Amino acid sequence: MYETWIIERWNTPLSALQSVAMVSLIDDGQLSITFEAPREPGRPRWRVTFENAPGYRNLLEEYRLELWHHIDSTQQRCGNTFTVANSPWLAELRQHEGIFDAHHTSAAHFVFLTEDDVVEVLSSAQPVIDFLGSTSDGVPLAGKSTVYYNSMDREKIEAEFPALRQCSEK
Repeated sequence: MYETWIIERWNTPLSALQSVAMVSLIDDGQLSITFEAPREPGRPRWRVTFENAPGYRNLLEEYRLELWHHIDSTQQRCGNTFTVANSPWLAELRQHEGIFDAHHTSAAHFVFLTEDDVVEVLSSAQPVIDFLGSTSDGVPLAGKSTVYYNSMDREKIEAEFPALRQCSEK
């Protein structure tokens, strides 16, 4: 599915962060996605707003193993945000949905990688990215799962391996 993807770095405030988590995704005529950097001091947040997003999808990152393999094997790992230069998704829409191509001739395929999600957005224009400041004390961490990192939680990671292996073997 990803073997033909040509990935281009898309420089945003989220690109080079160690960790990004999605806080919310709201589609109310415009698409607004709020992200948090849970491992950064103050847990900064940004809102990414697409004025025109005719298509988007969000899949749990655990179902994107082929994407991770493709990015690594083709040495295209380039941060938490990128675009797909030769998007098969856009090509399919243009081929089968003539009205899409008529209204979105300059559409691009934007991708956000987070701890839990891979969010893809089709849009004819770059989004507006607003810095929302630090997260207030007492607000739970954004994201859907507990993430363990080697340097800090080696014992917890090793305790989870047997359960992860069982899931992958099913």
